[in-house]
Amino acid sequence: MTGHRSFISFLCTLYILFGSAKTLETSQTVPETDPLIVTFLARLITPDYGSIAGKATVKFEKIIENIGSAYNSATGIFTAPSKGLYQFTASARQSHSGYLHLGLFRNTEEMAVSVALNFNSLTIGASFTLESGDSVFVKNIWTQSSGIVGGGQTYFSGHLIHKM
Repeated sequence: MTGHRSFISFLCTLYILFGSAKTLETSQTVPETDPLIVTFLARLITPDYGSIAGKATVKFEKIIENIGSAYNSATGIFTAPSKGLYQFTASARQSHSGYLHLGLFRNTEEMAVSVALNFNSLTIGASFTLESGDSVFVKNIWTQSSGIVGGGQTYFSGHLIHKM
């Protein structure tokens, strides 16, 4: 009788946990889940003091952190692994007299813009929602080339604030 009571106790526990009696399948595979932590930090190394072409995406080639593997240094693009609220920041320094116009983009939509003039720095920061597969990147929004400082002084970072 003790074995029978243990089995009934087990079924009652399942009922409490799942709201109804369910058959447990031992052959079920657990689906791969999206990463709970998504964060990256990448720095621009080259050029030390140079320029970026008009309308070009900035490729921050030195990855410092890339938990979730969502940032691609070859393209300069962050791809959201899951739907959620994300925060992004980019900072850059203008390398010679003139302007540096950078924009933060979600897919093709310009989300934030900042301008630096004559060796000064700029910072762009914004929080917004992304769907799984959406892209975020930093781009020269000017049609002309702009002076930019690499050497690790220019960076792009982002992280998942809340998964939705």
